[in-house]
Amino acid sequence: GPVRVPVAELKKRRILVDRDEDGYLLQIFTKPLGDRPTIFFEIIERHGSLGFGKGNFKALFVALEREQDLRGNL
Repeated sequence: GPVRVPVAELKKRRILVDRDEDGYLLQIFTKPLGDRPTIFFEIIERHGSLGFGKGNFKALFVALEREQDLRGNL
């Protein structure tokens, strides 16, 4: 079904959306918890989807690189 949250709201909060044949999921990641970007939390809200947000992997990777660059440890 359709995503029930306005796209502008998702963008503002940096929430990712991924779809599969069963539905969609909303996905967000915390900032790294330490000096290195190796520990962070992933929060998922499922709306029928059984997947794990594999369509969002590239966005996660880009965000981690950006965070490392801001910290000066890329």
